[in-house]
Amino acid sequence: MPRLFFALQPTAAQAEALVAEVAPLVKELEGQAVIASNVHATLCFIGSVADERVAALRETAAEVRGRPVTLCFDALDAWEKPEILCATAGESEAARDLSAALGAAALAAEFAPDLKPLRAHFTLARKVRRRVARNFEWPRALAPMNVHCDRFVLMESRRDEAGSTYSAVDSWALYEK
Repeated sequence: MPRLFFALQPTAAQAEALVAEVAPLVKELEGQAVIASNVHATLCFIGSVADERVAALRETAAEVRGRPVTLCFDALDAWEKPEILCATAGESEAARDLSAALGAAALAAEFAPDLKPLRAHFTLARKVRRRVARNFEWPRALAPMNVHCDRFVLMESRRDEAGSTYSAVDSWALYEK
């Protein structure tokens, strides 16, 4: 069964630039860098979905609309519990509303989404060593990067010995142009 979630993605150039910018810090934190193609901001985690239900999830998502979303990522933070380094964004009403709409639509379609409040972030490293991270002051400033999204994506998470790999399954425009 695929593990699925809805997300926003930066452009490939933005993701590559961000990963390159934090590479020295990831090394200092003794973390495992996330590859640029995996960088995303989760809007709503759905979880494991039976193959025969994926089409229903796609149909549900196709009905969701929103406003264009712009997220300004301007800080780096090390979150102790999940042991990650992430770029964080300030509040975005459009992103928050989209996250809520996707969760409500998935719930109405009898899926079991994780309905946590949106905390927009890009995970940039995993397995960051807590003892090392404690030597830094958090959050740290990051040159502001505006990520503008006209689409949201249904992504699949696959795990193997190398870690997680994310791939886009489908995407939808947020509004009619």
